[in-house]
Amino acid sequence: MTTLLVPGQGSQFVRMGRGLFDAFEHDDRASAATAALQVAARAGFRVDGKPAIPRSRKARLKTSNSAETALRLLVLGATLAASFTGAVARAEPAATRTTLSVDAFARAAPDGAMLVTGVLRRWGVENGDSAILRGRYLELGASMGANPAYTQAAARVEWVPLAPLQLRAQYDLYGFFGANGALLRFPSASSRFGSDEIKAADGSEKSGLGQRLLLSPVLRARVGPIVLRSQTDLAWFALSSSAGWFYEWEYDTLVARRDLVVSNRSTVLFELWRGAGEATLLAGPGYEVTHAARADITRQRAEGVLFWSPADELGFLARPRLFAIGGVNVVDRNRRGDPFAVVGLGADLDL
Repeated sequence: MTTLLVPGQGSQFVRMGRGLFDAFEHDDRASAATAALQVAARAGFRVDGKPAIPRSRKARLKTSNSAETALRLLVLGATLAASFTGAVARAEPAATRTTLSVDAFARAAPDGAMLVTGVLRRWGVENGDSAILRGRYLELGASMGANPAYTQAAARVEWVPLAPLQLRAQYDLYGFFGANGALLRFPSASSRFGSDEIKAADGSEKSGLGQRLLLSPVLRARVGPIVLRSQTDLAWFALSSSAGWFYEWEYDTLVARRDLVVSNRSTVLFELWRGAGEATLLAGPGYEVTHAARADITRQRAEGVLFWSPADELGFLARPRLFAIGGVNVVDRNRRGDPFAVVGLGADLDL
């Protein structure tokens, strides 16, 4: 039996790669801050922010002058704020573009693969003076995923009102072929659905349709080379099949005919290398918690995440990327202690 991979697992990495630098671009803030500290030092401060007192005066000044210190601190703060705001203001506004994309994913435990193509239209918003007003945009997109078990069509809208907040609403329509592991039904919410049980259910697949409404807010921040990212999925499923419990591949859980799945993946990524444009290498730990409401099933995973874009452009392709995730199931009814992995690669074409 051929098992499957719903594109959502891999598309999280596509979202990460495309949106990572929209709000937190690599400008000269660090250099500007360093220059500001140098200016502050010339105004009577050391680079650690403390008053710089000439040696000839140290003997005479046994106690600090509080008013003078407060004034110098004010100068230091104003200088840093001005340099930070200036660096932000010099950044170019987000571009408006139309993009075609293709991504291929594969995973193990459970096993599967999928090919996803998509198109998006993004409207950039001019950067504001504040750091949280950078990288804003509105994006409309559509995608089609396929494998031997089903197809998945999706339409979405994504909005970044403020740099740290990325909001997505998405509608998915599934068409199950009734073969190769699609729409497997289990007798109860307490049923096991590990690899052995899925293999034993070969031949009992059902054809039909499925729908998903996905709301997915992402909180993100960048502190120097460290990128913090927390994505929450609120996924409402509606299946055309009769009542029962069905295996859902993306979240690796059981869902009822009408059900809600809540999932959160939080990561701390370190930028290990940076090239021109959006070329980067990011890696770091993550933790994922998924809960299926009706079945009352909770799964937790500890993982490592890797995202690599070797060049801003590769021939006529934009943003080529390789992404991977691997870890262990910490809390899982079927696979506790077992390893898992997801890998993928893709690229864009800007029209």
